[in-house]
Amino acid sequence: MRKALIAKIHIAKKELNLDDETYRGVLSHLTDESSCSKMNDSQLKRVVQYFKTKGFQVKSANGKRMSPHSSETVKTPEIRKIRAIWITMNLHGFVRDNSESALDAYVKRMSANHNNGKGVDSVGWLSGELAHKVLEAMKAWHKRVALKRLAEISITQADGVPLNKMSYAKVIDIFQASLTAGQL
Repeated sequence: MRKALIAKIHIAKKELNLDDETYRGVLSHLTDESSCSKMNDSQLKRVVQYFKTKGFQVKSANGKRMSPHSSETVKTPEIRKIRAIWITMNLHGFVRDNSESALDAYVKRMSANHNNGKGVDSVGWLSGELAHKVLEAMKAWHKRVALKRLAEISITQADGVPLNKMSYAKVIDIFQASLTAGQL
């Protein structure tokens, strides 16, 4: 973990175009140390967090930006739900790329549909109203593809009620149960 934190800090230094003097000044200001090798894990984490506030975005090993930790502050609560559904859709096999970059591309397309053709570049930048619209569009998509997969294995109703008349949450619960049971 220590090596990974130091690597992130050095990548942030490069991505934020910090000269050595500025970089060491930031380290000293945040931790009273001018070198990562002298810092403990807590100090290293503090530096990474600081660089994130300055625009540094951690990427996965494949170079794609992944969703931030769920404890990070978001502009509106719908953003967390959008990210969670995106990851769930990946686990269900409906989305091939669960990275934040891929989600941002989806959000840009969907927000353009509800924002006079002008899409929002990042899920984290959605306003409350747009986030709600994107969330509802995503839930409708997830429900639609889940219903299609369930119909392929002849599950079209539960307790005598057609699945297409059920709520998003109920359909996804049934889909997840079928997946867990090995039916899908």
